[in-house]
Amino acid sequence: MSVERILVLSVKAGAGHLRAAQAVTEALHEQYPRVEVINADTLEYTNAAFRKGYTGGYEVLVRNLPSVWERIYKSLEAKPADSNTKKLAALWDRLNAKDLLAFVEGFNPDRIACTHFLPAEALGAQRQKGKLRAPVYTTLTDYDIHSMWIQDGVDGYFVASDEMACALREKGIGSASVDVTGIPILPDFARDYPSRPTMRHRLGFDPERLTVLVSAGGFGMMQADEVVRMLAERLPEAQFLAVAGRNADLEKRLGTLAESCEGRLHAFGFVENMNELMAASDLAVSKSGGLTTSECLALGLPMVVFKPIPGQEERNAVYLLEHGAGLWAHTAAQLVYKVASVFNDPERLAQMQQAARHLARPRAAYVIAARLMGHEPGSAV
Repeated sequence: MSVERILVLSVKAGAGHLRAAQAVTEALHEQYPRVEVINADTLEYTNAAFRKGYTGGYEVLVRNLPSVWERIYKSLEAKPADSNTKKLAALWDRLNAKDLLAFVEGFNPDRIACTHFLPAEALGAQRQKGKLRAPVYTTLTDYDIHSMWIQDGVDGYFVASDEMACALREKGIGSASVDVTGIPILPDFARDYPSRPTMRHRLGFDPERLTVLVSAGGFGMMQADEVVRMLAERLPEAQFLAVAGRNADLEKRLGTLAESCEGRLHAFGFVENMNELMAASDLAVSKSGGLTTSECLALGLPMVVFKPIPGQEERNAVYLLEHGAGLWAHTAAQLVYKVASVFNDPERLAQMQQAARHLARPRAAYVIAARLMGHEPGSAV
């Protein structure tokens, strides 16, 4: 009896796509231990110049030139699928993915799941030409649809909400299927946790203080130290869990600030237990990446979104606002005011936490794993 093979492909352009791929991979391993699963970064199968430009270019734009990124994002979205610009971009991507096609052919998967549009673009074209046996599925990792995610030859899409499913069909996807699964997050975020005070006690924080999680993101792109300083001054009764990500300078500044906060500020660099920190917190201050947003929702943690990346993160923030699970602050002063206003209104905070739980799809990765295997969720073998 042959072993089924699943290939999960992502791209290192922001941490979220990789986390989504990891989540699907872990869910497959857990639910279907006899299935052979490979999780690969698509860019590892492109040439070095393309790889450096793709990841480095994106990070430079969103960090230093967000307005330029916003124009690019909106420009590409406005162009029809058959525009010369999109055709040229697709051709360039495919020409730089020859090694990827060879890798896929060598592994010979039964199904392919993509958590970024780049591999879907390259493999969908092969699928459309009849040169690829395995069905190709795309998992969208935000709460809105950019047209770059819609690719000819893709067999199915996994999306975060009913609204997205409707919009996807309206945009035109031919005979491709659409499943409303949620955005896949790591299984740790789908676990049951005790009350927030109990979690705070377990982690060594003051269990009685209202707690704000301030996350600068995996790459530490938000200047969290100034935000935390202002919040600590305005909310002397609260405590703060400040995560710098991989930004060593920011971590050092937060550590220095913690020394003057009399035990109310706990500073971290990159952490492996973000699920526990979220479960211990009452409110999150963060950027609104699709994965971060989904993780917060899974733990009933409302968000105050601060300076989201134009394009996808701004649209994720709008989704939270529309459903009462978040607020959006454009400046540090607005942020401090909004956080304080929520903390001073316990009923409002409770309503936002309930709204977050209502939106949550914590088992999205398991649902996607089941769909990839042709099963209903919960019927793993």
